[in-house]
Amino acid sequence: MEQRSMVHLKKLAEEIGCRPVGSEANHEAAQYIEECFAGCGMEVEVQTFKVPDWQLTDAYIEVDGRRLEATGNNFSESCAVTGEIVPFCTMDELDASPELHGKIAFLYGELSKENYVPKGFSIYNPAHHRRTIQLLEDKEPSAILFVSMEKGQRVPIVNDWDFRIPSLTVTPETALSVKGTATVVIQSERRQGKTCNVIGRRQGAGREKIILAAHYDTVFDSAGAFDNGSGVALLLTLAEEIVRRTDWRTGFECIAFSSEEYLGLGDEHYVKEHEAGLKDAIVAMNFDGIGQSLGTNTVTLMAGSEALEKALKRRKHARPAVQWRTPWYESNHYTFFARGVPSIPFSCTGVSDLLHSKEDTISWISQEKLQEVQSLALEIIEDLQDKQVEWARKRKS
Repeated sequence: MEQRSMVHLKKLAEEIGCRPVGSEANHEAAQYIEECFAGCGMEVEVQTFKVPDWQLTDAYIEVDGRRLEATGNNFSESCAVTGEIVPFCTMDELDASPELHGKIAFLYGELSKENYVPKGFSIYNPAHHRRTIQLLEDKEPSAILFVSMEKGQRVPIVNDWDFRIPSLTVTPETALSVKGTATVVIQSERRQGKTCNVIGRRQGAGREKIILAAHYDTVFDSAGAFDNGSGVALLLTLAEEIVRRTDWRTGFECIAFSSEEYLGLGDEHYVKEHEAGLKDAIVAMNFDGIGQSLGTNTVTLMAGSEALEKALKRRKHARPAVQWRTPWYESNHYTFFARGVPSIPFSCTGVSDLLHSKEDTISWISQEKLQEVQSLALEIIEDLQDKQVEWARKRKS
């Protein structure tokens, strides 16, 4: 019999598909989540906020009359510019260059080996990223050409709606043909859009609550089954199970975040309205990228007490296929951890290059692996029913 988690996953990753912020598919996913929460009897809150609605029509380079395929970096402005190609492979080389107005900056090597963190992302933004972006804005090239450092790949290297210089990414094979003068064409449209967090709540016998979270938005051009249809599918399944049972003492808050992939705006809007309520949270569980057929489900604890960690490890020990991992920060649980709420992030190590790719489809997800996380999460929730907030929190030194 097909589990409810797989039903939800098929809806999100197959019927709805790619769900970037601002898109109609993102709105459809939010509506589905809202209907699921309401349908199982939860009180529902929708937090709506503004984001760009961006669509890419075409992107390419023309060299000596030949069209070379490229990928427009996410949220890039449109352009059709012809100019001299000026190559840079280090920050020092870029720093030493005169202004680049009317020219096309060609970034490779150290300057294009990793994705750039958006300027407005305050949780984590490496100094070398900030410096490179600032130099580019100071030099003012008419366009920027980033070279992927992986053969055959041209995944966008910049994903930043505040970065106004038109830019695209090419494969290293294509880059070998780009010399002299070139024309860069990007056809895109950007207008004001919106997205939302969807929150389902069930009142408990007292003030204590358990927070469950997962983000439902995706990057562009990915169905997002693993990242993070899997986490949302489990969130919805847990919500249904929570409401079905009547033996809970704690309350529950189930949060489907949007804009996790872009600046973490969903977290900012949640905290703006509900930070005061975090004092009543025993723990926050986050589900982000779980259930790979060829992966190992993982769990860890951040900002929790020794007693809580001991209880979690006892439960994990009974499930040897689950791995206890070192803490990690790049998801919605950081919002709770940073404010002292004991945070339990669930994830999965597996085929790593599925992330943010067209290949991230439901074929990689295992019903049994999702059930593994579901069962462990429910056991932890059951263990917390007679616990107080103070028991779970890490003592301040």
